[in-house]
Amino acid sequence: MTDALLQVRGVSKVFGATRALSDANLTIHPGEIHSLLGRNGAGKSTLVNIIAGIYPPTTGDVLFEGQDLRPLNIFARQELGIRLVPQHENSFPDLTVAENIFSGVLPTRRGLVDWKRINHDAAEELAAYGLHVDPRTPVRELSSIDARKLNIIRAMHSGAKLIILDEPTTALTNRERAELFEFVRDLKAMGTAFIFISHYLGEVLELSDAISVLRDGRMYPVDDLENVSEAHLASLVAGEEVELSRRQPDEAPPEGADFLRAVDLHSKDLQGVSLSVRRGEILGVIGFPGSGAREFCRTLFGIERLTSGTILADGQELRLASPAEAIRHGIAYISYDRHREGIMPTFDVNENIGISSYAGKLRRAGGFIDLALRRSLADSYRDALKIRCNSVDDDITSLSGGNQQKVIVSRLLNTDPRLLILDEPTVGIDIKSREEIISTVLELTRTGMSTIYLTNDYEELLRVADRLVFFDDGRVVSVLENQGITIDQLTAIRDRAKEAA
Repeated sequence: MTDALLQVRGVSKVFGATRALSDANLTIHPGEIHSLLGRNGAGKSTLVNIIAGIYPPTTGDVLFEGQDLRPLNIFARQELGIRLVPQHENSFPDLTVAENIFSGVLPTRRGLVDWKRINHDAAEELAAYGLHVDPRTPVRELSSIDARKLNIIRAMHSGAKLIILDEPTTALTNRERAELFEFVRDLKAMGTAFIFISHYLGEVLELSDAISVLRDGRMYPVDDLENVSEAHLASLVAGEEVELSRRQPDEAPPEGADFLRAVDLHSKDLQGVSLSVRRGEILGVIGFPGSGAREFCRTLFGIERLTSGTILADGQELRLASPAEAIRHGIAYISYDRHREGIMPTFDVNENIGISSYAGKLRRAGGFIDLALRRSLADSYRDALKIRCNSVDDDITSLSGGNQQKVIVSRLLNTDPRLLILDEPTVGIDIKSREEIISTVLELTRTGMSTIYLTNDYEELLRVADRLVFFDDGRVVSVLENQGITIDQLTAIRDRAKEAA
């Protein structure tokens, strides 16, 4: 085997009283794709930030091509060939493809930017990597897959030898994901190494030459990849056997038992959407950003405004002018953006759970809040949803992402909803918390609550949904009973809708 490109030896990192990383060891060779798995807070980001030079280790060594990296900052490490491609786009959307490739070092001629050379050289570089786009195209006009490739090409242009890919397949179709993997494998064949971070266990197994799991700051290499299953990886990440919750076929409600009906909804994002949600049903919603899927969910909660159309619950027409109106009608919504539209960061757990009921069950004569009842309810939700905190007086920001999400679920259940709208409810949380949230949703559905479930995790969706509705271009393009559908079939339907648009 070739000499190691990257060596992480006995690295630990301490932040105050918190040990984020303990004696981590990692070796990556040229042309190797090494995946990192772990819960949020397990140490993945800490390790990647140490490798990239964002902050130093407390103890231990990081070597790149045999050179000690400790004295080098992030810019010096980039010069050596370590590049991070983050989960969110890091290109300049209003600049052209060529300008993005040459950003920071624009060639000049006689003191002026040499645009002819920039566009010519960029075209040659794009062709060499198989990206067939005009270098003068603004980046915002690129497809999702071409934008992903461009970010990697930018890293290669800067001399990358090790590229860290953080959740690179988000919002890609099945075909685009396969195209990205082929692109990565081509670079691997040229000797480029990758650290691949993803919570999709199937694609980790598909792409990786090696896998390491981080758990509670400690690193565990995964052996015998040819015989490793997704279930085994899930257990390694969680540190225990994880039982995957699943909706049973005989639990699906009968046709005609509609709780909510949307009739010919029109808005700036919706084009004649008609859809029903049965009482006690989990309706799975599928669609890319901008497809209308998320916009439909937010319309039902009074965030987005309709220009025409009718929404009925139990036959009664609803006027959903605001989230407060939606809550009064028994509709609750969990946003995909937990940090901006979910937690109240300056409040403790108790206040975060109770705030949704200040105008309802917690309100007493004179406008006072029943603090004893608020605490009693918060404690009961803490126990029921297994929220891991010392007490409900803990600051919400001290909790892990999974426990923060459980607090948000508790807050909405505190409004006694009849329809729960979940928008990416398990994104960015650890496997155990994910399954606990799913188990809670399944149990509530058995009591008659209706649920709309929007997620890009299709394995998860197929486990919980009774029906599947596909959105594209602001319209419902297909509605299917979830009976024997595979992930490949689901993604094929979704991709056909996108490609036909």
